[in-house]
Amino acid sequence: MPKIDKPKSTLNSGETMTHSGLKSQSGSFLEGLIDLFSGLEEYRSPYAPTVQPPAEVVDQLIQNASFKTGLVSATCSLPPGPLGILSILPELLFIYRIQGQLVKDIAALYGKEVQVTRELLLYCMFKHGGAQVFRKMIEETSLKILIRPTTVRTFQTILERLGLIISRSILRKQFSRWIPLAGAVFTGTFAYYDTKRVGKTALDLFSKEIESLDSDFDSDLVAE
Repeated sequence: MPKIDKPKSTLNSGETMTHSGLKSQSGSFLEGLIDLFSGLEEYRSPYAPTVQPPAEVVDQLIQNASFKTGLVSATCSLPPGPLGILSILPELLFIYRIQGQLVKDIAALYGKEVQVTRELLLYCMFKHGGAQVFRKMIEETSLKILIRPTTVRTFQTILERLGLIISRSILRKQFSRWIPLAGAVFTGTFAYYDTKRVGKTALDLFSKEIESLDSDFDSDLVAE
């Protein structure tokens, strides 16, 4: 992946101390997300295309990944207070790594792992929380997926626009750390169903024909 500048924070400088901490954490997370995507591009799925439709195998993969992310999130939410807050960023990055590998495994079962780009990974992992961000980048029809490759600047802009989604997730997890047992149940359940949605998006996407358009599109066209 080409080198991407570290993204700007999406929060304003005049916000409260809590939001200042949130600003710092979301910025650090975005930096970690860039590194994570570099690693996911190098990940090679152990799965191969199946003769029969792979829906049953895919369902099992989604279920296993959902349980795994739910367990990770619940476990990381158990330490109370400041100690628990320190685990938020590693938890999120671990969860997104599991989800990213799930996307590539599903693609491999459909014989489309080589077509997995950073744009498709982002789309599968964040569509359910920020579909408008991808409106100009990926278009879906009933039979086909059209992808417009992004420039480095555009990819960075998309990550910055996803900062609001990330900030909400961090804030939710910060609150859960002060109620460890109930918070662990809440965050574990959320991570479980979030991974289910990622898997469903990937299943729907890779069961269709994928066509990559020749021309890149500029960050000015990213949905407001």
